[in-house]
Amino acid sequence: MGNEGRSLIRVLPACLKDPLPRGWDKAMEGYLIETMPAVEHPAAVSLSLQTTEPDVLLVDGDFPNLDLISLAREAHKARPDVAVIVFATDHTQRLLHQAMLAGVEEFLQKPVNAQRLQEVLLSVASRRTLREAVVNADTQDPVNKTGRVVGVISGKGGLGKTTIATNLAALMAKSKRSTALVGFESGDGAVLLDLQPRLGLFDMIFAQASKEHGDEEKTYNVEWMKQYAASHRSGLYYWTWKGSSPQTASTIPPQFINIFMESCRASFDYTFIDFPNLVDGEFAALLPLLDVVLIVSSTCDLLALRSTKNLLNQVTPEFRRRVRIIINRADKQDMIGQDDFEAALGYRAAATLPNLPQVAAAAINMGAPLTTSHQPTELSESIVALSRELFKVPAEIVEQKPVKRFGFF
Repeated sequence: MGNEGRSLIRVLPACLKDPLPRGWDKAMEGYLIETMPAVEHPAAVSLSLQTTEPDVLLVDGDFPNLDLISLAREAHKARPDVAVIVFATDHTQRLLHQAMLAGVEEFLQKPVNAQRLQEVLLSVASRRTLREAVVNADTQDPVNKTGRVVGVISGKGGLGKTTIATNLAALMAKSKRSTALVGFESGDGAVLLDLQPRLGLFDMIFAQASKEHGDEEKTYNVEWMKQYAASHRSGLYYWTWKGSSPQTASTIPPQFINIFMESCRASFDYTFIDFPNLVDGEFAALLPLLDVVLIVSSTCDLLALRSTKNLLNQVTPEFRRRVRIIINRADKQDMIGQDDFEAALGYRAAATLPNLPQVAAAAINMGAPLTTSHQPTELSESIVALSRELFKVPAEIVEQKPVKRFGFF
């Protein structure tokens, strides 16, 4: 009866040439194993480590042309506390020694059975501080998911932040992952999705405040909150501030943002939040609440560079690996070269999206995300590539077909 706590071991498989043994990820006494989507290519491992923040990187050493030593070193640069476990058919003493020097904690010989792999995971777990997960004591199922909250932010307006947030959320929903999109900005996400929300977060806050003796943290569960969201045909849930309520920002309870984000994290695989421009100090306060931060900037605008630099100055070292820079509306004629732009910020860009205003405008006019409604363009393909690198969206879900605007033909 009731719920109980378990330590959560988050595992990122990478470069799998052969399937993992059946049952390797079943729950153990005191532990749950959470498996991240497998990384298909060595070059994508570092970015995946920063995005998913696993406890264990599980590598198939038989992957063709794999430089295991370099991979292990790059993995520890991306996430210093990750445990690297390798399994392979054969290995020499020299390779074993080099791998251990590069930071590989365990080197297993194939075939690996489920029991042996779990023993190694338990050994690794015993040497680390792990996340806690709550499970149902009767069913042994997790009560709360460990979803990811992704903040999409820019230091100034007009950089395409809402378009990026909406398209990424739509791709995640299309990949059959439970997804929410929250318009803390202007609510333009509803236009991009062809939605007309009747209710909004102000309505939800007013309804909660009207209750006589409600426990705020328990009442803000997602099933209750969904009645204040607009549902998109992709399965995406969209929340905006304004609905029918005359409430204003001054009526927002101090802890609302924290409680709302935690509710979304516990109930959705991914929650994308489109933030308004933030003043000094607000970004630093939000960082601990976000699992991934996408800062949208531009190489065509010195003000964008300066405002992005101001945001990054608020990022303390422990949160640096959560931040990604997206260069949007890039053009060869931009006044700032990408190398100079990255050098000025001290960050490498996770993606560079081309400046194709006609493509973006056509998608907006149709009320459909450009990544899921149009024939492939350089812009849509760039956003798809970003989604695959950051969130492992499968390639097969992004096959695009033209959508007719009218039904006459």
